[in-house]
Amino acid sequence: MFDITVTTQFSAAHQIPGYPGACARLHGHNWKIEVTIRALTLDHLGMALDYHQAEQMLFPIISELDHTNLNDHPFFSDRTTTSENVAFFIHSRMKQALGNDLQAKNRKLSLMAVTVYETDIYRTTYRETDG
Repeated sequence: MFDITVTTQFSAAHQIPGYPGACARLHGHNWKIEVTIRALTLDHLGMALDYHQAEQMLFPIISELDHTNLNDHPFFSDRTTTSENVAFFIHSRMKQALGNDLQAKNRKLSLMAVTVYETDIYRTTYRETDG
């Protein structure tokens, strides 16, 4: 099996109401995102998945968050904008994008993990299984 990872980034503000510290105030990050997709086999070109195809699936999700206040996004109306919840949001949307892509569906590609970096030293990873 093969895992490919695409990396992107976006800039956004957020705050965590009720947090006992500076993160309760509005602040921003240059969020770095890694999305890992697994293929059990390679296609006729010897690829698990074309990186550009993975980027095309990810781009609309990231564009929805870029240069926004995450607290204003409907997904976060009933949850905080922690890196954990950002990872869960991106994972949910990317899983949906993979499910809607005919090639990905036919090849049974699976979304393994989404990692969100708030900073160079703080990151969180969301995955549905231990795969």
